[in-house]
Amino acid sequence: MKFNIRWVLAAVVAALVALAAAPWTVSQSAQIDAIERAIKSASNARLVSHGRSVFAMLPRPHIRIYDVSLDFDDGLAAVAASSLRVDLGLTGLFTRRLDLARVTLADAVVTLDPSRLTLGAGVPGLLRTAPGDIEVTNGRALLRRGAGESPDLIAELCEARLEFSRASAPVSLTGHCVLPMLGDDRAPIRFALWAAKPANLPRGEESPITLRADGEALQLSMNGAFALAPKPHFRGRIAGVAPSLRQVTQWFGLTLPLPGHYRNFSIKGDATLDQSLFSIAPVAITVDGNSLDGAASVRLDGQRPVIAATLAGSDVNLGPMFENVPAPISGGQWSRDNFMPSHLGAADLDLRLSASHARLGDFQADNVAVSAILKNGRLDLSLAEASAYSGLAHARAIIAESPDGLDVRGSASAEKIDVAALFWDVFRRQSLSGSARANVSFETGGDSFYNLASRLDARGDFTVESGEIYGIDLGLAFRRLERQPLSAGVELRSGRTSFDHLSAKFNIVQGQAEVEDGLARDDHTSVAFSARAQIPDRTVDLHAIATRAPAAAPEGKPLQIGFALSGGWDDAALTPDALGLIRRSDAAAPLLPKPALTPTPTTTPPPQN
Repeated sequence: MKFNIRWVLAAVVAALVALAAAPWTVSQSAQIDAIERAIKSASNARLVSHGRSVFAMLPRPHIRIYDVSLDFDDGLAAVAASSLRVDLGLTGLFTRRLDLARVTLADAVVTLDPSRLTLGAGVPGLLRTAPGDIEVTNGRALLRRGAGESPDLIAELCEARLEFSRASAPVSLTGHCVLPMLGDDRAPIRFALWAAKPANLPRGEESPITLRADGEALQLSMNGAFALAPKPHFRGRIAGVAPSLRQVTQWFGLTLPLPGHYRNFSIKGDATLDQSLFSIAPVAITVDGNSLDGAASVRLDGQRPVIAATLAGSDVNLGPMFENVPAPISGGQWSRDNFMPSHLGAADLDLRLSASHARLGDFQADNVAVSAILKNGRLDLSLAEASAYSGLAHARAIIAESPDGLDVRGSASAEKIDVAALFWDVFRRQSLSGSARANVSFETGGDSFYNLASRLDARGDFTVESGEIYGIDLGLAFRRLERQPLSAGVELRSGRTSFDHLSAKFNIVQGQAEVEDGLARDDHTSVAFSARAQIPDRTVDLHAIATRAPAAAPEGKPLQIGFALSGGWDDAALTPDALGLIRRSDAAAPLLPKPALTPTPTTTPPPQN
């Protein structure tokens, strides 16, 4: 036991002698000088200001310097901290050499200036030799985006640890921080960065890297190669998940020009990333429950961001894109709620989307090809093709911002459309059937659906073949007209009337519609009609005359029934021509007042002179 005690006492005495021999253990100026030399030899940083320093043995030998500032020679970074603590290795106590085992920066504020990045023989802004671990507690990171500009806060409440055993060894950085760009979401983001060959970076060569970030607002994984020359860039595999794509783009100062939140967003693919370009191809995207494949890119080197994507999906629901757009109808009338700002000038866009099946509300189509080309605030929407309701549809609209809201103009055409199925999906009613063809050109503007309806100018025509009109039974009405004319009006309001051909032309000026040359016919009956409609008020006033040869004597005087359809679009009332039915009735016609006879004027001869 005595033998062991002697050895312990000898070790203590040797340590005390070593401490006494090392000047940085007893002198503040010597401590500062030693720390400054150690920092300079380990990196290209220099200690530019400091407060007092303290040497302590417990809980392990360390030197703490208060109120420190560090600058890197290349200007890439500057660090200010409330204290700098250096934990010392035990071997240094006996060799009188400052042996850095761990460096801890408390309340550190790191300001980065990427514009000052230069490549050379040294490692710019990085450590040359290893101090063991570097830790940051309660730190903040600032980014200077341009010369003379105030730096922006990019991270705060940071707890991070850098592990760097030697200059040629891999580097790992782990920790967590709060990102102000996430807005009100103050949940910390956990991160881990690993670089396999950091010594390659100052030579302009690539180093394999892995980055993972995990938080409630964002999950990101990058695995590939990173290089600093000819400019900082990454190429490799990337995967990310976020509750909202719009929110993610806003974090990076990018505004999506089309409406929608784009919720439950995920992306996965092979990416190339640098200061001016992000491209990913092939890419797999899920958003709003849609699964899309293709290629996408974002360019940031022009006057405005340029977003390009070519995507395809099997079943695409476009409804969520318009969830912030007011419903077109409110209380049975056009909605007067104003549209949200369009942001058409926020970015340029080249989006091409194809889908085996697509939905927008209750409207459905197959083999859809859509493009959205936005340039200089002018959006060109094109439905190149779509198989819808047993037919084909094409449409194009050009949308631009105006002082009154949106300026919209375009055209649409359709052929061989199953009218019954279309009306049921869109209007939830069955008033017409047949195979339709239509053409229309239009222009309008406004900041609400009511204003769009009020300012609508349009022209077009439509034709329906081999169909039926629901709610009107002309066949039964004509049979009653021959026997009991007064009851024909009652029979007119039920059943359905078939036709071989129905067509009309229409013209709309500032929301006032005129329907001309309307005709529906089959082998026995023809219906000529014209109409006026108030698009803003959603009212119609249609007048029609149905003509048919009498069954008893086809060569005789034709039978005619007049009727009108007037009122709101949702509850228009069918009214027969009562006066015409009464005149047809042998019993009721004599009761009508007879027209007054106009007296024949007499001519008075001129007086004789």
